[in-house]
Amino acid sequence: MVDVRQVWRNPVFGAIGARVYDAVLDRPAIARRAGRAMWGCDTDLMYAAMDIVNEIPGGASVLDLPVGGGVTLRRLDPVQKVRYVAADISDDQLSAARRIAERHGVPGVEYVRADVVDLPFSDDEFDLVVTFAGLHCMPDPGAAIASLARVLRPGGTLAGSCVVAGVATRYDRQIQALATVGVFGPASTAEELQGWLADAGLRRDEFECNGSLAQFVAVKS
Repeated sequence: MVDVRQVWRNPVFGAIGARVYDAVLDRPAIARRAGRAMWGCDTDLMYAAMDIVNEIPGGASVLDLPVGGGVTLRRLDPVQKVRYVAADISDDQLSAARRIAERHGVPGVEYVRADVVDLPFSDDEFDLVVTFAGLHCMPDPGAAIASLARVLRPGGTLAGSCVVAGVATRYDRQIQALATVGVFGPASTAEELQGWLADAGLRRDEFECNGSLAQFVAVKS
């Protein structure tokens, strides 16, 4: 089986594939059409969910993993006084996020190369962890959720989205094709995703399937 981590780390993929992925997410009009065609989802709902980074109080700490091309990061108000850590397994994605932060005037972002299951952060370090459109690109999304929950303080929030299997056959075929080439990790269902959140000690406040894109907000007990 192709190691999805090696694919996303690969500089050739970073220069081509990852940039295409980011370019689609970076353009709402294109993302809207692509989201409906590929996953039957309304990407506007995902973008709206990303605005959670603007709802946290000053002095809070945020982990954005995978930051990708900085689609969530750019929603941060430049005047917010928060600690924002942008983490990704790919140097190319971190560089893209840095360019976006500079373009949007978002100062003081920390950029960290990290594997989600081996995070260089302390327990209970963050008030908010966001993981949009990334869990399906990981080799073990259940372990990823457990690791993200570890660095979240009690009462803190994990918010994100993940493409899930079991919604429609045509979407499942696309998930399998992307997994075969190493862009996606193993397919998971909405029920499995909910189970991993619970196993990690997270209480679901919101959970909905937007086409085959599951969106969630969960709080650490």
